[in-house]
Amino acid sequence: MRRFLLPLVLLAASPAAMAMDPSLRGWYIGGGIGQATVELEDNDSLADFDGDDTGYKFIFGYRIIDWVAVELNYAQYGEAQDEIFGFTVENEFTALSLSALGMLPLGNFDLFGRLGVANVEGDFRIVNLPGGADSDDNIEPMFGVGVQYRPTPHLGIRVEYELIQLGFDDDDDDERDGDDWVDMVSLGVTYKF
Repeated sequence: MRRFLLPLVLLAASPAAMAMDPSLRGWYIGGGIGQATVELEDNDSLADFDGDDTGYKFIFGYRIIDWVAVELNYAQYGEAQDEIFGFTVENEFTALSLSALGMLPLGNFDLFGRLGVANVEGDFRIVNLPGGADSDDNIEPMFGVGVQYRPTPHLGIRVEYELIQLGFDDDDDDERDGDDWVDMVSLGVTYKF
């Protein structure tokens, strides 16, 4: 392992990696579409939810320097469904997030990691059961990784995985109910002004 550490450090500190490129900085907008998954685990029963659907997001960002950007995103994670004890349970999650992106420019590519917070709203309902609905909203941590290809100075094509760790209290006992999360793998496009 140590044998590979020194070359990686030297590569990261090389003049090419440290070069400043003013064309990377500035405002950008974009959007993405992908596969969203919701997993809700209830520690007190076997009523765990695992469903997926198509999700989408809108991106508004500013690349401050070559290695750092800030984004405000709105995401809709579809209407995931799962069967629990013979009932069809459906939920719909949306999130408004603010995150910082650490970016590593490598020629026309950027590798990036995301760290932020998201205001998540979730609506839950049991299909064909009147009154079988609930909703919740929380501010939750958000993480992500991705790669972006820049074929022109203004256009970016990105593939990203993002995850929001949920802290919903499904049974009102003031405790987290397990490993609840929503994530999305998306293909997106950005346009820099």
